Amino acid sequence: MEEIKWMHQVPLNDGRITPGGLPTYKLESSKLFDQVDFRGKSVLDIGAWDGYFSFTAEKRGAKRVVALDDPDFRWGGLDGFNFLHDHFKSSVEWRKGTVYNLPEEMFDVVLCYGVLYHLSDPLLAAINCFQKSNDLVVFEGVFTENEEPVMELLEPPFHNDPSNTFSTSTGYMKNLAGMNGFELVKHVQSARTRAAMMFKQTSKIACPYLPSCFPLPPGVSVP
Repeated sequence: MEEIKWMHQVPLNDGRITPGGLPTYKLESSKLFDQVDFRGKSVLDIGAWDGYFSFTAEKRGAKRVVALDDPDFRWGGLDGFNFLHDHFKSSVEWRKGTVYNLPEEMFDVVLCYGVLYHLSDPLLAAINCFQKSNDLVVFEGVFTENEEPVMELLEPPFHNDPSNTFSTSTGYMKNLAGMNGFELVKHVQSARTRAAMMFKQTSKIACPYLPSCFPLPPGVSVP
């Protein structure tokens, strides 16, 4: 365990905690993760990294969990995820992919933590999340509390991370959710530029934009 390059601090069954840089298990409230009832649900965890949220959703009764990530786009590999998968004797499925190229099947709950603000096209990414969910979508990341539907280009290195690209407003996300048949049900602002938002599906609506608006059409799926 000590030789793995961890992102998440994860409590283990034997009382130890993995030596990651992010105290993930202490941040559930700020990500609205503790507000999700996972019992009997299918879950897609986008940008799963070491898999804290994937494995915890499984522990809390999710019937199926898919952890989606691509280690080629970040530091660290799959050692942490594989260690936890073995340690917890888990049935979580790992798939290589991105928010732009999602699994074909639908999910009850889609988690998208720490992803949108790293992307050049957060609009397509958010639409894909909404279009993959039958019930709930939860986002966490760099969001500003503003009812105007605006998106801000971040000057690098924002917070010393040159991959931080865009900040979207809460109004932007609410408008986009509405266009995809979802409404905001919970919102927590954990810092001036950091927030989590939970959206619930109210109706099934197709993406309102033409495929020609995007470098990849919304909903492109892996085989």
